[in-house]
Amino acid sequence: MNRLNLALHAMNRFGRWVQLRVGTAGIAGAALLLAAGIGMAFATRTHREAEWLSAAAEQARARIAQLGTTHIVEDRTPAEQLARFQQWFPPAQQSTADLRVIFAAAQAAHVDLARGEYSVRPVEGSGGLQRFDVILPVKERYAPVKAFVAEVLNKLPHASLDELRVERPASAADQLESRVHFTLFYRERAS
Repeated sequence: MNRLNLALHAMNRFGRWVQLRVGTAGIAGAALLLAAGIGMAFATRTHREAEWLSAAAEQARARIAQLGTTHIVEDRTPAEQLARFQQWFPPAQQSTADLRVIFAAAQAAHVDLARGEYSVRPVEGSGGLQRFDVILPVKERYAPVKAFVAEVLNKLPHASLDELRVERPASAADQLESRVHFTLFYRERAS
């Protein structure tokens, strides 16, 4: 017999000895005592967490009450609000630097970019925003294209993904033909 069989045989003999000495009711009682101890430990832990959460909620209520009395209401006209909103966007002069970010993200994701289409036009009704459309055809597997798009969107918060079209030219083809369309938003150039 190997050691595992010897250990299993010894445990089996010990189990029979305990059952003969204590009986089935004794084993059941010991199991119930163990379950009660575990339940008590969880109950005390849950009680402590509930007390901590109550104290944190009370502190938050106190802070809200304090802020409510000192809150200053900003009274701005719609034109001032629009101007403030537009200030969140970068100036149009940053478009060249943003293209460098797009190309660097493509290089980092090992995506070769073909010749793209670029166009700039004003956003109607925005009062001074421009949209810069960047359309890039890509032939690559899906994972690198996905990494490229994610990197661009993470690095350029003023960019949006307008379209991601993925086609497989043949069922056995390893590379996909993709079309990635980003739109970047800028403040108009000062004339």
